[in-house]
Order: sequence, then structure tokens, then C-alpha cells
Amino acid sequence: MRVKTVLVAAVMLAGTAALAPSAAFAAGPPKPAPGTHLMMDAASAPSLSTMAAWQKASPYSAIGVYIPVSSGVDNRYDKTQSNLTASWVSTVRARGWNVLPIYVGRQAPNKCTSRTFHYVSGNITTAAAQARSAASDAAASAARLGIPASAPIMYDMEAYTPGCKPNVMRAYYDAWTRQLHALGRMSGIYGSRDSTITDVASMASHGKLGPDVVWAATATGKAQTASMPPLANGTWSGKRMNQFNLGVTRKYGGTAINIDESAVDDYVWDTTAPRLTVPAVAQAISGKKATVSWSASDPGGSGVARYQFRTKRAGFGKKMGHWGKVKNATSTARHAKLKLGDQWCLQVRAFDHAGNVSGWSAARCTTRYADDRRLTPSKGKGLKRAHVKSAFRHTTTVGRHKNRTLSTGKVHARSIGVVLHGTGTVNVLIGHHQVGRVSGSGLLWVHLPKVRHGKVRIQTVSRKKVAVDAIALSQF
Repeated sequence: MRVKTVLVAAVMLAGTAALAPSAAFAAGPPKPAPGTHLMMDAASAPSLSTMAAWQKASPYSAIGVYIPVSSGVDNRYDKTQSNLTASWVSTVRARGWNVLPIYVGRQAPNKCTSRTFHYVSGNITTAAAQARSAASDAAASAARLGIPASAPIMYDMEAYTPGCKPNVMRAYYDAWTRQLHALGRMSGIYGSRDSTITDVASMASHGKLGPDVVWAATATGKAQTASMPPLANGTWSGKRMNQFNLGVTRKYGGTAINIDESAVDDYVWDTTAPRLTVPAVAQAISGKKATVSWSASDPGGSGVARYQFRTKRAGFGKKMGHWGKVKNATSTARHAKLKLGDQWCLQVRAFDHAGNVSGWSAARCTTRYADDRRLTPSKGKGLKRAHVKSAFRHTTTVGRHKNRTLSTGKVHARSIGVVLHGTGTVNVLIGHHQVGRVSGSGLLWVHLPKVRHGKVRIQTVSRKKVAVDAIALSQF
């Protein structure tokens, strides 16, 4: 990176103060590791004619550009950017390169650096407010240039004294990310391994939200992102950038530029959510265990990383409440034990390694039968309970008379299932309102346009023998 102090017109290169510019490599940059590609950045966005030559002849496929920053905190070495316009961005992207926005705002608090900058406040609350302001400024700047939301906005935090005000710095990075997310953008943090990236790596353990992308200045000359201490292996998988060469001069298409070089994970640009498939489940079951399974694929290429699910349940005919707490899962199925008459629903969503998330699936809901003993027969003769080995829980209620009823207490129901045997017919009522009529054998449903509340009555229609084996109530 190239920044200057407010009062001292001195060019500072990216990374820590101890990192010296690399010499030019006549053979060009090293081949990037599998799963990564090369990016270059320069103090000034090159002209479109130079870009055309480099995009045709060079091994890079992305460029980092310094986007306009509020004049009150603008610490960039190149303040003019005469070439960087929305048209420039559109043309470069149309030729196949990604464009990465870099934002150089306030730097580490005073006393954390010997250089003179516009500083982040040493007060945590004030620092967080400054970060939110910076994020809003950066998002507006990127939008004016037409840089899409698929590109994270990278905050360039130059090297500072390791361990200096880490709580302030973590609060600043946290607020930067949260505000960008609120504005529909991805966040990134660039900086030295010893200061910036060390503080970023510790954010989760301090209850802070880390950036979507981490960009470390390493100057190792190795175009890879797999090993980037202090980042623990496996963290920010698919969302790493390594600035492995600083201040090298490359020449392509007859034009030489002094640049920094980075290896970038291919999935830094992945903004495509996984595709989730959740097969339908039986609306009612007789067994104790309900199962919802699912699968997902990731067209963006970073791979499905995990799932989240939420459930809700209610007892027999009880009103369904709100969705419960969201839980994480790596498995592709969820099981639930159901008591007689219980209702249970599940929704799931999928995340990929790039952090994209699918929408919540359609609710998959089921209910367990309640057997005929849950129903109260009308007074008088005409209904008799029989023990039948093949019946649900081995009992049925048999009717041979007209207008005999079995009823529940007051319940909530949108769908009413009756398990019948024999040739008879029954009416289904809620309160005194008939809502359906079913006949035949097996599980027979009456579906209502909306949830109704009241007593469910199963009423015999004729003198033909009918056996009521079970009832299923659901609100879905």
C-alpha cells in the first residue's frame, strides 16, 4: 500500500515498517497456488490503454484501486486518481478483471504509531462511531464507481505498534464490518501481520465480528494463502489475500508499472448462495421419530460449509408458536421424537465457505397420530371401542349408528386427518360447522383455508360400520 502522513510527504509502502520493497523480478511473479489467482495494485489506477495491454499480456486477473475517501481523513499518497471513474471500472471489469476497492481512512490511535495520521480515537465508543462513518463513506464511494457488492471493501490499516490498544482496534474493525453489512457490502481488512492481522485474528475470541476477507502484507514472495500466520489454519477459508511482493516493477505490453502483488483466494469474489433442496415429508406419521433431510450444492464454487436450522412444535391441537433458536449443523438431517398428537416443523438454510447463505427453506412439518382413545364418544349407545392388533396402538372405535360423534376438546387446526377402516362415511365438524366429509380406509384429510379454533367432531353418517382408528391435527 502507498500512504502518506498528513504533515510529512513521505511515501510508506504496504505492510509493517520493517518490510522493505522487493526487487523487480524479471521472470515475473510466481505461479499462484491452486485455488488462488494473482492481483496487482498501484498507487494510481493506470490509464485504460495501459490496462488493456496488461489485461491482455499479464498473469494478473484483478486490480486493487484506492477509492475516494472523505477529505477529512484522506491519508493516501495519490490523492488525485485522474483515471479512476465509473467508466474505467466498467471497462476493466468487462475485459474480465475483478476490481477491488481499497479505503485508506483513519489510522491507529496516536502513540500506536510514530507517523502522523488522522488517528482513530483511543476511546472505544468514539472509535466505533468513526468506523461506522468510514464504512458509510466507503460504501458510497464504491457505489459511485460502480464497483459491485461482490467485491469486499478493504480497509487499509497501516502498521502500528503490536499490542497497542487492541480493544480499540477490534472495536473499530467490528464496527466497520457491521456497518458495511448493514449497507449490503462485504468487508475486508488489510494490514501488517504483527499488528493489524494479529488483532483481527483475535476478534472472535473477544466477541467481535471479524471481516469477511483478510488481506495480510507478508512480503514472503510466495503466492499462496494457505499458511498465513497469525491466522489459524482453517480460518477465513476461501477468503484470504496475501500481499507477497511489495514495490516491484513489472512490464507488460510495453508499459512498466511499480506495483504490489497479491495471491487472492478464488472465492473472495463468490457471492452466489448455495442451492438448497429439502424434500417434502409426510404430513402425518404413526411412529415416534420424525426426520427432515436436505442437501445443497454451491454454484459459486467455494463449497457448502454448514447449515442452520430452526424448529417449532406444539402438542395435540395446541397453537403453534414462533420459531425457536437458530442452531448450527454440519449434518444433512434432523430428527425429533414426537409424543402422540405432537406437531413439529423445521426450516433449514445453507452457508458456503465464502459466507453466502441461502434463504430459509419452506417449512417441512409433520404431526403424529393421536389414537381413538384421545376422542370422547357421545352419550348413549352406538360407539364401541375394540382392540384390534393391526390398528394404531391396537384400538379402534366402531360405530354402527347414524349421528354418533367422537370429539376433542377445543383445538387449533387447519388440516384434520382421520384414520378410518371399513366402508362407512363420517362428517368432520369444527364446533357445529361441517368442514368436510370422508369415507373409505386409511388416512383421509380435510384441509381448511386457514387455522380454525374449536372442538373437532367426527360424526357417523349412516348405519354402515365405520371404525375410527386415529386422528391427526395440524396447523400447516
